[in-house]
Amino acid sequence: MDGGTGRCLCGAVRYSFHGAPNWSAHCHCETCRRATSAPMVSFFAVSHDRITWSGIAPQLYESSPGIFRSFCPRCGSPLTYQSDIRTGEIDLYAMTLDDPSAFAPDLHVFWNERLPWLHVADDLPKHEAARQMDPAEDFGPVLSLIRDAFAFMVGLIDPPSSMHRLTEAALSEAARDSEVWVREKAGAPIACVVLTPRADDLYLGKLAVVQSHRRQGLARQMVDLALGRAKTLGKPAVTLQTRIELTENQAAFEAMGFLRTGETAHEGYSRPTTVNYRREVG
Repeated sequence: MDGGTGRCLCGAVRYSFHGAPNWSAHCHCETCRRATSAPMVSFFAVSHDRITWSGIAPQLYESSPGIFRSFCPRCGSPLTYQSDIRTGEIDLYAMTLDDPSAFAPDLHVFWNERLPWLHVADDLPKHEAARQMDPAEDFGPVLSLIRDAFAFMVGLIDPPSSMHRLTEAALSEAARDSEVWVREKAGAPIACVVLTPRADDLYLGKLAVVQSHRRQGLARQMVDLALGRAKTLGKPAVTLQTRIELTENQAAFEAMGFLRTGETAHEGYSRPTTVNYRREVG
């Protein structure tokens, strides 16, 4: 699909866009199902500067903190989804296209929230949503993920990473007092993060992605999750720290919109050992 046009049911709201969509997917999340009264929702995303609206203006409402959906004020047709996290693009419901047959999905998202009676026969990639872990769960697999992901730091950073002192009990405690989130595939964790609400921010720690699933956008997705949680919790920013020696990590966080706010030193060190980062929410 290279450009196209679409409309609501009554035709009062119309749009046109040029260029190929940024991505396209089937979404199985419970919220999107309720917003459309459908078993799943098909979306495609385009950058704001590539779409033009005509007719009457869509009505916008905030369905959850930082999430805005629009619909035709005349016939009620759902039209778009927008997020405070992905400010550069807008998601359109594929079935509003004048020619829905041109829609070509890339994957399924929130696959773990799909309805059990909905049987899908395609071979598209199926991505499961992150979930918050319960303190009573087995944290052994998550601890192994963190240790494996941080293993490259051995001999590279000084002082050694705190992951050497991390235990299953400590992760369980973090799940009780803060939040531990995990992305899974076939029941095994492939990414995780610990989010700690503080007075003026949400602190992001122990971000880890399994080696076999790196460079697939999982770290960015976990960061987006953190930004969404900060919005929900009423925190103005997400903060994090990375070691002074990990220049690739620093570049990655800066590419995700984090700003360097300073450097700190571990106890007993006269030189900086840690770089501090902050990203405002909203």
